Amino acid sequence: MAYPDTLESGTRSRTRKAILDAAMSVLADNPVATLADIAAAAEVGRTTVHRYFPERADLIRALARHVHALSNAAIEAADPTHGPPIDALRRVVEGQLDLGPIVPFIYSEPTVTADPELMAHLDTGDEKIIEVLARVSAGHEATPPGWTRRVFWALVIAGYQAAKEDGLPKHQIVDAIMTSLTEGSIKPDS
Repeated sequence: MAYPDTLESGTRSRTRKAILDAAMSVLADNPVATLADIAAAAEVGRTTVHRYFPERADLIRALARHVHALSNAAIEAADPTHGPPIDALRRVVEGQLDLGPIVPFIYSEPTVTADPELMAHLDTGDEKIIEVLARVSAGHEATPPGWTRRVFWALVIAGYQAAKEDGLPKHQIVDAIMTSLTEGSIKPDS
């Protein structure tokens, strides 16, 4: 089953986006929220949600694609291929943190993880992040292939959790992620 991006216009597009935006907010706070909860947050009727997304799984899969598109847009807006690599990396981290705790939800949701084609789709789009990570780590290739990318996303997910669970401000989280990426978290005694 392919997951093409469909083009909608007018009221239908606005309603669909309102439902997806409400789902982002509601499910980030309450992963077991019902479609009725999402409908209320979107200020539409439950039947309207069902018209767009007949089953919860349909909404979750659409939400995963929506969040992925937002992540890709944030990467583009951060323009990671320009400027000093550390500055570019900071812009990328800031942009990804703006998406909030819906990202860890999406990547751990069984409806999403059980769909190999959707997971393959979600595993794309961060090529420019990989490029800027390579620029930052030039000369430090002692890590296994793909390690820096995994560390980047693990730190971003830790940042979402720190914001949600500990109430840490974004600037402090960005600084912690940048320090972890560029200097490491633990410094041995000299």
